[in-house]
Amino acid sequence: MKGRAIKHRLEYALLASLGLMARAISDKAAAWAGARLGDTAFDIFKFRRKVALGNLSKAFPERPPVEIEDIARNLYRNLGKNLLEFLRFPNLSGEDIKNKVTFIGREHFDRAIEGGKGALLISSHFGNWELYAASIAAYGYPISVVVYEQHNPLTDRMMNRIRRFRGIDVIFKPDAPRAILKALAGNRFVAMLIDQDAGQDGVFVDFMGRPASTAKGPAVFAIRTGAPLLTGVIVRQDESKHVGYIEPPVYADPSGDKEKETLRLTAFVTQAMEKYVRKHPDHWYWVHRRWKTQLKKGTLS
Repeated sequence: MKGRAIKHRLEYALLASLGLMARAISDKAAAWAGARLGDTAFDIFKFRRKVALGNLSKAFPERPPVEIEDIARNLYRNLGKNLLEFLRFPNLSGEDIKNKVTFIGREHFDRAIEGGKGALLISSHFGNWELYAASIAAYGYPISVVVYEQHNPLTDRMMNRIRRFRGIDVIFKPDAPRAILKALAGNRFVAMLIDQDAGQDGVFVDFMGRPASTAKGPAVFAIRTGAPLLTGVIVRQDESKHVGYIEPPVYADPSGDKEKETLRLTAFVTQAMEKYVRKHPDHWYWVHRRWKTQLKKGTLS
């Protein structure tokens, strides 16, 4: 226990130090430093490098190894940039955030608010997903994000303080069902990242050519509440500029079979995200074991 506490304090000290550095330099310098962090993680620490390269090779079998490695390296650089960009949030105003992100499809947000049932915003670990949520809040939309608590309580509290500072309400997984229903009833957006392995509790839908166990919660809430499902991602343009995309909404059919409707909605939003992963492969989190849970023989997805 003592060793774990020391490890947590060291991790916190490192993150806090990175934050102090990030807030003391410019956007351009932070982007450069973030890219170097990514290079260090890829070349020296080799953090999950084998997982990333394996996932990419299976998703893009037609691409040569040198290209696969380039995509992976750029992913790590983007992750480093994203981290320092997130740690700079306390230095930024709402206008600063808005100046960083231009939205395409923002009318879908407005129509969801007009509908009065809120919306389920479905995204993935793609681009700077923290900035995506912060920019939605900066544009004046009420947003809650569903998050897992980090193993390190010190860094977890730091990250959630930064999120709340940017006007984002945080919903923790253990309290999620009740809190999500309350947020939707209050005409809020509820953001969820559903691109991680969901185990045997998920539904299997195709993602990048392979069946992937995927969280069915968003579809279940859409069926129960009538709230629209909106899929979106954020794409980096340069050191400080991004484009946020919002896909047209999909609605649940309350008269249909619930299991089939859950599968249909989950497959729909997953395919919407896959479109961006194929277009910008260096933006997605290939270091996760997305296909860890295997579809059992004789089981229908």
